[in-house]
Amino acid sequence: MRFFVRLLFPALVAFLVGVGFSSYVFSSYPFAATFLCIGFVALGYGILPRGSKYVPLVVVVALGIALGIFRYELWESAPVDPILRSQVGKEVFLRAMVVDEPDIREERTHLTVLFKEMERGGALLPTSGRALLLVPHYPEYAYGDVLEVKGKLELPKKFANKDGARTFDYPGYLKAKGISYQLFSPQVEMVGREQGNPIMAALFSLKHAFLKNIARTISEPGSALAGGILFGGKQSLGEEWTQHFRVVGLVHVVVLSGYNMTIVAEYLGKFFQFLKFGFYGSISVSALGIIFFALMAGAGATVVRAAIMALLVLLARLTGRTYAMGRALLFAGVLMVLQNPGILAHDPSFQLSFLASLGLVYAAPLIERRLTRLKNVPWLREIVTATLSTQLFVLPLLFYQTGMFSIVALPANLLVLPVVPLAMLFAFLTGLLGFVGDLLAFLPGLPAAGLLSWMLLTTRLGVMVPFAAITVPPISGVFVLLLYGVLGFFVWRISSRQKP
Repeated sequence: MRFFVRLLFPALVAFLVGVGFSSYVFSSYPFAATFLCIGFVALGYGILPRGSKYVPLVVVVALGIALGIFRYELWESAPVDPILRSQVGKEVFLRAMVVDEPDIREERTHLTVLFKEMERGGALLPTSGRALLLVPHYPEYAYGDVLEVKGKLELPKKFANKDGARTFDYPGYLKAKGISYQLFSPQVEMVGREQGNPIMAALFSLKHAFLKNIARTISEPGSALAGGILFGGKQSLGEEWTQHFRVVGLVHVVVLSGYNMTIVAEYLGKFFQFLKFGFYGSISVSALGIIFFALMAGAGATVVRAAIMALLVLLARLTGRTYAMGRALLFAGVLMVLQNPGILAHDPSFQLSFLASLGLVYAAPLIERRLTRLKNVPWLREIVTATLSTQLFVLPLLFYQTGMFSIVALPANLLVLPVVPLAMLFAFLTGLLGFVGDLLAFLPGLPAAGLLSWMLLTTRLGVMVPFAAITVPPISGVFVLLLYGVLGFFVWRISSRQKP
């Protein structure tokens, strides 16, 4: 049994390598078949009496890579509605339903819709496919609305960032969310309401009511920040503030992603342990808190993935069984990628949550042992450990995606992260008591506003530091994979030396 457990870890890693290699470098069925042949040849060699002891490792790695490439190829070549695809670049008339919460941006609202019917030859024919509609803020739309849409059907296109040094694979990003088309400023007429899942509709409605309660008590941009750290509120902070948070290395706090959920999960556990809830009580209450926030955020695929990883990290850190839970975390990540291979290369939220979770599970114990000077200040030691471990594991990816290295990220995180759980608590109480009356909501709203203002002030001051963020030249996907390979090797070496 132990033999198979030892082979499971390299097999899972090999699968992710296969998917990652296909996503960033090269993908083809013949290439996958080559690794498949290597695996079977190695397997045949291992059956021989003088077979090497490393043959099983070669077999599982080769087969894992082949499976990863095959899975990505199947996802990449998934069939689409040929009639709908033939209408790309043409004016179309479609009937669709809003299948996600409207994403309210500064200039317009993004609606994710599922096509139901398309006009063809004077008749409405069944069709399938998801699209992103870019529409004005008014009239407002909601999850479950049925729309008649007329406009030019287009395929998403890649675009360069402001300095032109990097290109964002927007089609891949949308495809990972199941979206294949875009319509810019189409003519939209609402013909029905409340046609979606009633549970999802109730969750979105409750979330919107919470955000409105907070907005009545806490002024902007504090209320927008509260919505971000609580429920992933899509009411934008605005491009200026978003860029500020990005420069100081705090953008993970602004939205409900796995990056900050993993950190908040750990702080929740420590907080309830401090309150003498007991070991199992701390785990139970913290886990319920994470599940509740995931439900309130709409329980979308991205949020669910982040919540699963946060729960695993929480359990690992509270039990001390980091290596066992690390395997569970890796297994969960592989299952998610197996279901949707596109998230490994095209979903920044999954990437950050997975890497930050790995950092907290594997790197945090190693870093914590070396912070001996902070042994008498456990709360500061915890914050420094969590910040360094997550930053270490997400840094190569951030270099690849944005090319931005924040020199103020560590002090900014040290100043902000301690107040995030309290800001979440008071902001949550503000939204909750807002259902009773604004006067009651004002009581927790005061400390919530103060903590949110502190986060905004820290961000503003961090941006004012000369050369707060340094831009590095573009790096290739292959180099990113090599960096993570080296990082994983060093973490493994140090961990193995410290094992009793």
